[in-house]
Amino acid sequence: MAIIEKYSSPLLHDSDFDFGGRRLRYSLESRQQDRADAPAVVCVHGITRTRHDFRFLASRLERGFATYAPDLMGHGESEWLGEGLVYRKEMFLAQLSHLLGRIGQKRLGYVGTSYGGLLGILLAAEPDRRISCLVLNDTGPGLDPALFEKMAKMISYYPVFGSMTSAGVWVRAAMKQSGGASDEMFDHLLRHGVRQIGPDKFSLAYDPALPKLYTEQGQRPADIWDVWEKVKCPVLVVHGRHSQVLTTSMLERMKATMPGMEVFEVPDAGHFPHLMSVDQTRYVEDWLAAHLQAQH
Repeated sequence: MAIIEKYSSPLLHDSDFDFGGRRLRYSLESRQQDRADAPAVVCVHGITRTRHDFRFLASRLERGFATYAPDLMGHGESEWLGEGLVYRKEMFLAQLSHLLGRIGQKRLGYVGTSYGGLLGILLAAEPDRRISCLVLNDTGPGLDPALFEKMAKMISYYPVFGSMTSAGVWVRAAMKQSGGASDEMFDHLLRHGVRQIGPDKFSLAYDPALPKLYTEQGQRPADIWDVWEKVKCPVLVVHGRHSQVLTTSMLERMKATMPGMEVFEVPDAGHFPHLMSVDQTRYVEDWLAAHLQAQH
């Protein structure tokens, strides 16, 4: 297993943009930002994650692509809604649509992990076809109802830690299904995934109101198989072999609808592969290059 020990780069730039009067943060890493014709890749995290999950992949893509990784609203360093306001998937879709418009490249790849992949399916199915190719990291257009209830219960618990050491134990446990990893990787995730909220008090770097997307009636992500049928761009699915979220039966149904869909299986992962090692990213890198750099 080859772990990429790269956490910072002179080519990495953090920027903000305004969306509806709120500040949103994204990272850009590229050797290609001055080339108007260079392909771009947008990487979107899961419901309790941040843009820093893609630092490793971005460092691998920097030579051929302009790689953007946003913090969705309520995550990481993007602004949070505040008490009493409700997060909705339509809000995230509008934020991402705004970012895609700012990027403007004609050749645009999208990599989405878990909930970020669900948003990618919805965007790729839009009539404007801005997404040239789509990578889904252990996600699909449906979810078993019983598993959904289990996941909703898990993410509705918002832990507060008495020390960074305790938070580190949590981070390791949360990522145990993601495949082999190094101490440096966990240090990176801890540094960017946990924030201090008071003396000897630490919490995860997302708004505790976000789980309402899963727990409140009317906000739950519904099956979107009808949307999946509208996706016409090339699709690669990264599948954790032991995943309970992206099951074999779901994969088969996805392939039946889209026979050209490709699958890359990560043998030592469940939900979701971390995409932080060469073993996990090389196939994704090559696939993106084949589908974006060859386009004219």
